[in-house]
Amino acid sequence: MKKFLIIIICLISIVGCGKKEVVPNIEKDKEEETKELTVEDYENNKVDELGEVPIMMYHGIHNKKNDETDYIGGNVDKDGYQRTSEAFINDLEMFYKNNYRMIRLTDYVDGKIDVQLGKSPIILTFDDGLENNIKVTGLDADGNIIIDPNSAVGILESFKEKYPDYNVTATFFVNGGLFNQPEYNEKIIKWLVNNGYDIGNHTYTHVDFSKASGDESIKEIGKIYSILDDIIPNKYVNIVALPFGSPYNLEHENMKYIYESTYESKTYKTKSALRVGWKSESSPFNKDFNPMFLKRIRAYDNNGEEFDIQMNFKLLENTKYISDGDTSTITIKKEDKNLLKSSPNLKVVTY
Repeated sequence: MKKFLIIIICLISIVGCGKKEVVPNIEKDKEEETKELTVEDYENNKVDELGEVPIMMYHGIHNKKNDETDYIGGNVDKDGYQRTSEAFINDLEMFYKNNYRMIRLTDYVDGKIDVQLGKSPIILTFDDGLENNIKVTGLDADGNIIIDPNSAVGILESFKEKYPDYNVTATFFVNGGLFNQPEYNEKIIKWLVNNGYDIGNHTYTHVDFSKASGDESIKEIGKIYSILDDIIPNKYVNIVALPFGSPYNLEHENMKYIYESTYESKTYKTKSALRVGWKSESSPFNKDFNPMFLKRIRAYDNNGEEFDIQMNFKLLENTKYISDGDTSTITIKKEDKNLLKSSPNLKVVTY
């Protein structure tokens, strides 16, 4: 009888058996999440939200070991635009172990950097819509695509499982062939945007804008936007990755057609263009930040020279953006106030 009464008391008690320890722990977690950071916290984590952000430029990811190619490191081709799956996996591990966390390119352009205290943002982009970016091997019983685990997305998905805090994402820039798998192209694109990835514009025929006419430029940009409008309306990003990096300056007459025009009665507006690039970009809070024309790091190996991956991340050791973990504030060092853009629209914290 006594045992029965004890059980009843436990069940009806507000802080009943089994709840006593949980509530204080939850409250403690909340306190830790909302506690105000101190100067010591900023110093210990080397917070610098005016630091540089790497935008990585990949193309193909080939299912090969590094020693199976004729070139240095993880390069599959002479210029290093094609990379082995082994090298890509090593890149992702290196990013993670060096406290980089992925964010969406479109968020970076908009000045939204959401990574934990002491961590640094990194952005992944892929050009050309190559089959090995997300190779489909068939459909399952429910009609869903089956992704080759050795393709770029297959590897990224494995990292999503391995490191839940990695926030795995990337932006894929496509040409007219999309992902060069006609039977699956639409399913691939819809799967990507429904699973945390973005699709952008790489022109219809991979045109060289330094040699194109104005009408050709409009068609190259407008046609891809039109195709994406048909497949994923309002779900793609209005960002263009410039083929060959051309034209190579903002003053070129074709830049105006890249940013805004009308194609087949549909008006398009591009919010950012990506160069082929060679090094990291500025913080979106830096006064010199220009979201319309962004540099990227070519993901290749070259013995730590010519701004390869090794060289760039060595440079970033002292210049990278390090987050305060709060998306409502911009935390910078007092001596860097002159580098902050005017009217940042967020609370500025200096230390």
